Amino acid sequence: MVLGAMAISIVLILFISWLALSLGEKLTSNISGLLPFALYMMKQRLLSKTIQILGVGLCAFLLLFTLMLLRDLGGSMQAYQRQHDGNLLVSQASSVQMADIDAWATTHNAEIRQRKPFMYATLTRINGLHLPDFSQKPSDSLATFQRPVRIHWSDAVPDNNRIVDGQWWQPGDENWQQVSVEQEVMTDLGLHPGDRLSFVIAGQHIDLVIVASHAYQPGAGSITFWLQMPRSALSHILAPQYYMASLELQSHQFSLLSQLWQAHPSLRMVSLKEMTQRFDTTLAMVTQVISGFAALIIILAGIVIVSSVHALEAKEKKKNSIIMSFGFSRSTCLKLNAIEWLVTGAIAASGAIAGTWAAGLLIYQSQFSMPYHPDFIWLLGTLSVILLVVASVGIAASKNSLSGSIRQLMAE
Repeated sequence: MVLGAMAISIVLILFISWLALSLGEKLTSNISGLLPFALYMMKQRLLSKTIQILGVGLCAFLLLFTLMLLRDLGGSMQAYQRQHDGNLLVSQASSVQMADIDAWATTHNAEIRQRKPFMYATLTRINGLHLPDFSQKPSDSLATFQRPVRIHWSDAVPDNNRIVDGQWWQPGDENWQQVSVEQEVMTDLGLHPGDRLSFVIAGQHIDLVIVASHAYQPGAGSITFWLQMPRSALSHILAPQYYMASLELQSHQFSLLSQLWQAHPSLRMVSLKEMTQRFDTTLAMVTQVISGFAALIIILAGIVIVSSVHALEAKEKKKNSIIMSFGFSRSTCLKLNAIEWLVTGAIAASGAIAGTWAAGLLIYQSQFSMPYHPDFIWLLGTLSVILLVVASVGIAASKNSLSGSIRQLMAE
């Protein structure tokens, strides 16, 4: 997604450069003044100016991407979790425990956001082969299947899943020996629709045939399962049923959870704040690293500007000498130079902001199923800073090009 957003940024910068310089020069061709003349001069050097703008724009894109998205990511992730998952996760509760959780939530006016049943199943064979015989290569999924895993049942496709391959069963289907397997597990183990999985569930040997493959899709909670089967299978499988759930609690209600733990010491609950603490720590560390990376990008942008100026310094001297030969002063050349760098910074910043916005849209849609809404005040401030920095560095680097003279031009 980052590479795609960078490609979008490059295309936009090239397009905006060509459009702004060509259209700007054409629209101002009948107008006198420094801006039309500056656009005309930039249009005459369209290729070199486009390369210059592209270098500055890519540096600005990397800087915006590292600072802006990381600035928003932590808050967006926390808001997403609070909206769909609440702030308390029940990772395992028996039917009796879940009934008491319902009663406790009703008594204390707490909201249950999700509730999904499951039972434990141990995978023993795949297509009649024992697990070690089926696959010899190391596999995270295979290692996890060495112990009991959770299998969920549902007639309809869960809201936070999508079908990747195969076809989900229909409600009331008499064939209950069907299973849908998570896409990454299918890929990791090399499974295909039609493969037969043999399980031991509460001492019973159950064979299920893979009919579909599903994948997690954000936007309706984070509780999902590797294995899912039809609800009709419950009438053929006698096994203890458990629940996963999530709740939204007020800060003062956490102290009241002791009532549940005293009644059910085996109840497994964890605050999502504790679960996300590791993410927050990692994000803080990454932000510090990115801040150093951003400093390197700023230095890189300065090098790009200075290098491009020095590469064209001889031509810039001639241009300024010709302008002064028409009776204009060095201050006029300086103003033209400032206008050129302001236009360069504006085009580069526009492409960088558009690319960053595209990256945000892609990442937020895939991870949260929500649109990306950047802080427009922060964007405008960033645009102003980029314009100021690019213009300042460009003018300072171009100062030597103003040292040309009419005498030197005549001599050449």
